[in-house]
Amino acid sequence: MLVRPRARCGWGFMFAPVAINLEYIASSILDVVDDVCIINQEFDETPIEVYLKEFNPDLFGVTMSATEHTPGLEMCRRAKKFNKNIKTIVGGFHPTAVPDLMLSFKEVDMVGIGEAELTMRELVQKGDPEGVDGTAYKGKDGKPIHNPRRPVVKDLDTLPLPARQLRKGDECEASLKRFGLHRDQVHTSRGCFGKCTFCCEPNMSHSRQRFRKPELVFEEIKQVYELHHREPTFILFGDPHFMGGPKNTEKLCDMLIKEGMNIEFTAMVRADMIAKHPKIVAKMVKAGIIGYCMGMESPDEEDLGSTKKGISNEAQREAVKVLRRNHAVAGGTFVCGLENHTEAEILMIPEYARNLGMINAAFPVATPHAATEFYKGLDDKGLINEPDWGKYDQMHLVYKHDRLSKVRCEELLTRNLGRFYALDIFLDDIIAQQYRKAQGRKTTLYGAMMHLLDRLYFLMDASKEYETIEKGPKMGRIFFEGQANPYTRKRTEAMGMHNIIDLKQVLSIMGDQTLAITVRQAGEPFLQYRLKMDRNKVQYLDIIDKPKKDATIGITMDIEDMSGSKKSTGQLVTKVAKNLLKESKWTSLFKGVVALLADRLHHGSSKDSKDKMKLPEDFFEDFCPRDGWNMDTYKKVRLTNGTKE
Repeated sequence: MLVRPRARCGWGFMFAPVAINLEYIASSILDVVDDVCIINQEFDETPIEVYLKEFNPDLFGVTMSATEHTPGLEMCRRAKKFNKNIKTIVGGFHPTAVPDLMLSFKEVDMVGIGEAELTMRELVQKGDPEGVDGTAYKGKDGKPIHNPRRPVVKDLDTLPLPARQLRKGDECEASLKRFGLHRDQVHTSRGCFGKCTFCCEPNMSHSRQRFRKPELVFEEIKQVYELHHREPTFILFGDPHFMGGPKNTEKLCDMLIKEGMNIEFTAMVRADMIAKHPKIVAKMVKAGIIGYCMGMESPDEEDLGSTKKGISNEAQREAVKVLRRNHAVAGGTFVCGLENHTEAEILMIPEYARNLGMINAAFPVATPHAATEFYKGLDDKGLINEPDWGKYDQMHLVYKHDRLSKVRCEELLTRNLGRFYALDIFLDDIIAQQYRKAQGRKTTLYGAMMHLLDRLYFLMDASKEYETIEKGPKMGRIFFEGQANPYTRKRTEAMGMHNIIDLKQVLSIMGDQTLAITVRQAGEPFLQYRLKMDRNKVQYLDIIDKPKKDATIGITMDIEDMSGSKKSTGQLVTKVAKNLLKESKWTSLFKGVVALLADRLHHGSSKDSKDKMKLPEDFFEDFCPRDGWNMDTYKKVRLTNGTKE
């Protein structure tokens, strides 16, 4: 029995719901065991005892990252309680990094170190870990015994395809119901040639990358598409560096373009490779590879050098330009809380991300994972001070920092997310989508609302993985306070929302109006979203921290109702409706209802208008630098890093 425990998985929450690693192991041993059972608790909340009783396994394997340390051990404990003769083995990045720690727990018999397919095959054939490379186990005296580490699989094409047929039910059903897409994962390679000091990959693959033949990857993708009934599907390329073999990438894209399947892909890529291969990127987007997650890490060249990232600010900027020109979703991560970081510097990072032109961004806390160079350096200084591996999730500060407390670091992360995801960023996303799917035509109001709801669902899903030391509405307020800025108004004045969304019907009926959504805490208004329009255009969208009372249509929302409220949905809707009636002019409300009905009658349920979007001439090149980034100011902030604040 192979188990993936359910646990908060940090910033990887949306990327890896499918237990593809266990499916690879299962396919490698199917012909040498009586049966294999895979339990993915990301989707299946059935108590493990139900499956233990049904399957009665001889060997119980658990895959674990650091955040799954405690729930993974709990699975082993429950297996041993069910039958003390069951042998347990744990594997994955975390056990590979700390095998002796794992063996110190009585419920763990063995540890799989490194890639597991060949190790597990030999283990089940021999029935004992003695002499099985890639394992560590307890000797008769209880002390750890380490067999030699097994070399990585050189020829990935010798591995059978993942045993997707062993999934319990449709693991993608939840994704299908929520987003209208099946969800799956495919790997074209393993490893990465990078040597980033904070990354787990070098310990697993020794900074080497191996590739599968693109023809075989293509055949697997077709099988996955058939598995999901040829219905709309989302596939994550799980490679740490998808473009590590550019010729392979291009060949795969040629086959995908020719086949024309209804699949959208997301890939993890290095910015320097995107900048270096713009023609291949154009093919990638045409083939359906829409989402790009890049490890940007920092605006500072010194950080990029000390973490051994091996990219430059120039490569970062060029990579995003390449993606914007091709109407892809430029996303990435920036590490916050490195040893030399100050609060002032961290607060500037989302301005840099927006300045680059990114559409998605995350600002994870610098996390020293076991066995990484980052961890070893901090541990040698005695700075690691967090014993709970569940906190090693890129959301918590787990080491002693000269300038930042644990709580303040979480507050900065929250504030940065709020700042980056100010509402105008969704317009960039809509523009990219409309060029990809509708030849640059405007979206309808209905299409824009559906798109916004999808993004809000994404953020709400992310928030479920976000656990902070401080509870209650405080973090929610910090997020909203981060939204207030002068640049949303400047950008939307220059872009013109009416140039992106077809609002002719709405504007002609509504005329001069000011729409406002006010957010308050404990009855105190502290943030307001303002939309100003006239008969011809939307003048601007603004987000201010000093709410006004001049709205013709206004809604007030309490932050307490957004975080842990015990009120039912009906109660919350009723409350919002009462506020709407109280704070709005009746004539404006009437016009609003008529305008929405007229727009719906005109466009129906279509998400695309017949009219073309009209954008500033330089939009895809350097429009975003109009935002709040200033390199000279940032450099001055960096100069203060040598002294404690």
